[in-house]
Amino acid sequence: MSSTNKTPNLRLNNWLESDKPKRADFVADNSIIDSVLGSHISDNNLHLTLSEKHRVSSPYTIFTNYGSGENNFAYNIDFEPKMIVIFKADTPVVTTVSNSPKVNFAIVTPRGSTGGAALSGSMLTVRQSSTLENGVFYNLNEEDAAYVIICFR
Repeated sequence: MSSTNKTPNLRLNNWLESDKPKRADFVADNSIIDSVLGSHISDNNLHLTLSEKHRVSSPYTIFTNYGSGENNFAYNIDFEPKMIVIFKADTPVVTTVSNSPKVNFAIVTPRGSTGGAALSGSMLTVRQSSTLENGVFYNLNEEDAAYVIICFR
């Protein structure tokens, strides 16, 4: 006979000492457990995907790169960032050259960016200008200068 009592939530067998368990009782209990846990585990509204877990546990990546001096330089990021902040290390955001602003900083998103940088998928492109562009010099790839790049997932 199956158990006299059942557990309150899953209604599994909860035998009394006088009950006589049968194999069918264990099979039924295992089916209930497998069904309930299987539904719970596969419910993506309750659980994060692997990609989401990575974004929560590592929401950003920071690295330093040294400029090459090229007018355009592209970085291939190993994921598609939602936002990137890039700046020349130990330097003000804007300096002045010949009474014109020299921009050492950019914020980049897939929907738009400050001047001198762009993002397409996982590819970040930065500018180093020797002539005025949009009334400023972009200084995001100066040769041998250290740049900090923060990429947000």
